[in-house]
Amino acid sequence: MTFLKSVLCFSCLGLILSAQAQFAQDTEACEPLIAAAEQESSPEVYEECGFNDVQTAFVFWAPLAEQSKWKNALFELYRRHPAYPGIKAYLYKAAEFGHPSALVLVGDELFDAGKIPEAMRYYNAAIRGDLTEEEQGKITGRLAMLYADPKSTHYDTQKAVPLLKKAALQRQPLPNNVLGAFALFGMNNVQQNPEEAFKYFWRAILLGCPAAEENIGLFQLARQKKIDIPTLNTEIMKRAYSCEKVDSPGINSYHLTFSQKECSDINYYAEHLVDTSLPFTGKVECSFSADMTEMADFLSQ
Repeated sequence: MTFLKSVLCFSCLGLILSAQAQFAQDTEACEPLIAAAEQESSPEVYEECGFNDVQTAFVFWAPLAEQSKWKNALFELYRRHPAYPGIKAYLYKAAEFGHPSALVLVGDELFDAGKIPEAMRYYNAAIRGDLTEEEQGKITGRLAMLYADPKSTHYDTQKAVPLLKKAALQRQPLPNNVLGAFALFGMNNVQQNPEEAFKYFWRAILLGCPAAEENIGLFQLARQKKIDIPTLNTEIMKRAYSCEKVDSPGINSYHLTFSQKECSDINYYAEHLVDTSLPFTGKVECSFSADMTEMADFLSQ
């Protein structure tokens, strides 16, 4: 029996040694692929080379990535194992080595902590890298809101408006909502223009900003004489600097509901005036007549 156990143990040891040899061979073959992925984006190579396996990732690849200054590999370790103890060190290391997305995330952390000058350094470094349009827009939008929000210690509308317009075109929902309010009432050196306000609000809605949907609903209530102009102004400004819905008794219960006929107008404006790249398919809740002349006449009363 003892002899049999010994044979089995030797067999197990053989399997372990064989697996270790195979692991060493596989990772050795992967090293040039991981190195090459630093120059050319090859996300599939990380999965093929064991980055999804915690032990392989942090016993073999993490030390090698730090030593070789592989910023993409370090960011992949962070992205694939967000709950791993001490994982933030890999994010900061990737940022230190110049990974654009890592720079954005570190900048976001510092921004949220109120460390604006430090965040700006990371954002500026990120912008010089190869960011996606969405990442660029996110940075622009954050900076825009830093200057646009009256509650901010950096409040400066002259700096805010150009950044808001840039971020709006970069598909950021909140800057579109803010500009909709500015254009609706002619605020902060933005010319009063109901048609532009409509476009900004609708772009914000399509990008996922519930407050913009309420803003259009509020305008509809005012046109129906259910609320007056001062109330319209007050309620829209409550929703100007955030995309969150606002609880306003007697008003928040209003939801956009469109008839099929009214939807035809909305579809036209969403398609031709808002942003042709934004999805509008299946948007059945449209809700108000897009008669710009009527809007302009109403606002001038």
